[in-house]
Amino acid sequence: MTSVSTNSAAIEKRIALLPTGVSGLDEILGGGFPAHSVYLVQGLAGSGKTTLACQIGFHHAHQGKKVLVLTLIAESHGKMLNHLSSFSFFDEALVSERIVFIGAYPDLIKGGLRQLLKSIAATLGEQRPDIMIIDGFRTVRDAQPSDVTLAEFMLSLNSLVSTMGCTTFLLSPTEGNTAESENTLVDGLIELSQYERGMQLIREIKVYKLRGSKHMLGRHVCEVDRDGLVVYPRLEAVSTSASVSLPISRQRLGFGIEGWDKLTRGGVEIGSTTALLGNPGAGKTLMALHFIYEGLKRGENCLIAGFYESPVRLVAKATGVGINLRPYLENGALQIIWQPPLEVLADSLTQRLLLNIKERAVSRLMLDGLDGLRDIILHEDRSRSFIAAFVNELRCRNVTTFFTQELPYFGQGQLQGDISASQLFENIILLRYVDVKGINQRQIGVLKLRENGYDAANHTLVISDDGMSIEGALGGPVIPDTPL
Repeated sequence: MTSVSTNSAAIEKRIALLPTGVSGLDEILGGGFPAHSVYLVQGLAGSGKTTLACQIGFHHAHQGKKVLVLTLIAESHGKMLNHLSSFSFFDEALVSERIVFIGAYPDLIKGGLRQLLKSIAATLGEQRPDIMIIDGFRTVRDAQPSDVTLAEFMLSLNSLVSTMGCTTFLLSPTEGNTAESENTLVDGLIELSQYERGMQLIREIKVYKLRGSKHMLGRHVCEVDRDGLVVYPRLEAVSTSASVSLPISRQRLGFGIEGWDKLTRGGVEIGSTTALLGNPGAGKTLMALHFIYEGLKRGENCLIAGFYESPVRLVAKATGVGINLRPYLENGALQIIWQPPLEVLADSLTQRLLLNIKERAVSRLMLDGLDGLRDIILHEDRSRSFIAAFVNELRCRNVTTFFTQELPYFGQGQLQGDISASQLFENIILLRYVDVKGINQRQIGVLKLRENGYDAANHTLVISDDGMSIEGALGGPVIPDTPL
């Protein structure tokens, strides 16, 4: 008896993949759609089904392949082309030559599913397309065929397009993974949907099934811009699937703050993440700026991402304490990405940051306002896992990162507020005000410093025109702490 190999490499060779040309989508699909199969793309009105399918079609038409668009009850061909013309992927020269539009609704009305299938077969034989898009496919269900008739139609369609070598997309304004024939008998089911929180609405995409491919499960954020649909693979899923060994280094990076490197026994470990927690105005941003400035002076490429202070205000604040960032902005060693925490996609922003880090070989990152990042993560139960995935990606890239997080001020220097994400960080620094004879005095202390001993006493923090400095310990002698 001859054994049959079923290893993954052999399967990859047997199943050809059809790349979509849609940013981020192929990553979710595991490389693309297995070719010569039937896929149902569903979603309610305005979800982006037609845009997605035609974007894929134009991508392949630009490569010399032929695309057939069959419409049932859908917008007219003229209106469809008019809407598509606003996207960068649209090319009028391809219409009629490489992308052919044909109305198939009269065949359905005239002879039901049997006549529609016969018409599709004839059109495929005549046009010989590589890709077929059937828009308004819900009309097939609305024609009220019996379950057996519809199942026979789906099986025959699947066999037909497989024989003709034509990858087919059925577009239907429906939602949910139901037991209906059009859902169960297709090779893949993709859904475009919308998520609403308050007055904000975002687009999402999920792949219910995709035969012959190892795709990413769950929902992924997407948006429609001038280039068409853009998909942002969920950071948690991407980070989980990336089997990258975290780099280990015992080298430490300094802050350039008088007294601080001594207090921390040389600074923080390369590739570590540090949370700067503190009351408003306690000096979190200035401290992180000192860390960035020290890296710039050492010839490192650095990146600042902020949510509340514009680049102009941030540079001015730095200048006020003797930190001149302008030369480094001019020569490109430093870049600032400023994004007010309004209607912006968290996945899009973190993708921009990670791409910037990769392209510029950034070694130090300052993210000013962890609460701002939390605010733009619409799914509240996603916040912790999203930040954990982002931190993991930064560690994999060996980026030493400082996150600032504001804590409310409750008098007497009490530490209160949400610091649930602090378990994600190797190092935690607390900056706060204490009342000394009626005067608010800045105080700094190390709550956690991974893999290194440190001075556990609270110290006075001084901010002047010359920058930051750390003075003597408060409340008695310095007591060295042990590494955590």
